[in-house]
Amino acid sequence: MTTHEKPHRQTRAGTDLGGMFPRAFADEYVTIVRGDGPWVWDADGNRYLDAISGNQNVNIGHGREEVAEAAREQIDRLEYVSSMLFTNEPAMEYTEKIAEFTPEGFEKTWLVSSGSEANESAIKMARQYHYERGNEGKYKVISRRRSYHGNTAGAMAVSGFPARKTKMEPLFANFPKAPSATPYRCERCDGDGGHACGVECANDLERLIQDEGPETVSAFITEPVTGAANAGASPHDGYFERVREICDEYDVLFIVDEVMAGFGRTGENFAIEHWDVTPDIITGAKGMSGGYSPIGGTMPHRRVAAVFEDVEDGFQHGHTFCFNPASAAIGTAVLEYMDDHDLVDNAREVGAHLRERCEEFYEYEFVGDVRGKGLMIGVEFVGDRETKEPLPETGAEFQSLLFEAGLDNGIITYPGGGHVGGENGDYTLITPPLTIDESLADEVVDRMHATLADVESSLER
Repeated sequence: MTTHEKPHRQTRAGTDLGGMFPRAFADEYVTIVRGDGPWVWDADGNRYLDAISGNQNVNIGHGREEVAEAAREQIDRLEYVSSMLFTNEPAMEYTEKIAEFTPEGFEKTWLVSSGSEANESAIKMARQYHYERGNEGKYKVISRRRSYHGNTAGAMAVSGFPARKTKMEPLFANFPKAPSATPYRCERCDGDGGHACGVECANDLERLIQDEGPETVSAFITEPVTGAANAGASPHDGYFERVREICDEYDVLFIVDEVMAGFGRTGENFAIEHWDVTPDIITGAKGMSGGYSPIGGTMPHRRVAAVFEDVEDGFQHGHTFCFNPASAAIGTAVLEYMDDHDLVDNAREVGAHLRERCEEFYEYEFVGDVRGKGLMIGVEFVGDRETKEPLPETGAEFQSLLFEAGLDNGIITYPGGGHVGGENGDYTLITPPLTIDESLADEVVDRMHATLADVESSLER
């Protein structure tokens, strides 16, 4: 294992953040001042390997001049125009480019500014789809436990992630939640149930639809590979195929949330393409702009879009920054960069190497599971491998320890948790830029080894 010089971190901004309302006033923050490729530097000159791509969105790496130039040119020409009154050429070009990237049948994109907005739009699109077809009673959206779909009201209502919603719970609709159906903590098997368990987990969705009343259920939304709520987990094989059958039988739209996993991260254009399934609506965001501008998109299949073609007053939804021309020009530049550098193939090939190397983390007794697809790897931590009991130091205590140890070893980690019983459980995502090669993947693993070794030493004290 390669050793690395530890950064000498001095920046502790604390609450001295100018006029910012920070995420947490009690936290101390390191100030990042620049980035280049997979690296970022803080105000003290320390360099960190960005193993989480900013926030799983800097897919093409930091500091790409091609994207900056596209932004400059578009802002010089036209920075904004209202999508309520006009259209614009960059939005037309970008959505055509997206249609080349999406699976067959997805030809239109509703452009917004975030993943939360994309999922909120999908929920509303599904509702109006049924309304226009005379099924006015269909409004409920079912999701899975251990899921996260965003911070707006509708997106949070369908999120099965108590850690991010408990304090705001009274504000949200109480939409039903199906089992998470992921192997490591499967409610039905001990992780080895295989295809049969996948089908049976999907049948739980059918029973939930029946219990709620099919005439009231509008859609089912799910992450093919889970992000913040259950790092890198995906259901048993057979699950999504059976879900498709169930949705067809009960006239329920099948929405896949690809905000984190989409646009190449898992080694396919979209994570759902790892299975032979066609959803009704795809949502995306993070990787769409590579972090260079806020962008999100809701992409309905043509069978859904067709329902809106004859609606006189159109889709009853929208935001000021829908179809923003500057963001669209940036999005086009990002997709062109991905095409020019074959980044989806790279994510698949380098991701396989990274996944194999990450198996080494089982040498640490507190590592319970390593999972994921492409360059979206999750590592779950436990106090007891046999029982899968969470760490006793679970929550903010452990997550802070892991994050600080990562910075000490020159790597940025993404700790999370709260997936066990709504309060306990810890994990981290490893989601480097899609541009990395095997050598940099090895460096990610080496720096994670150093980080986990430091964490292990702290836990043993």
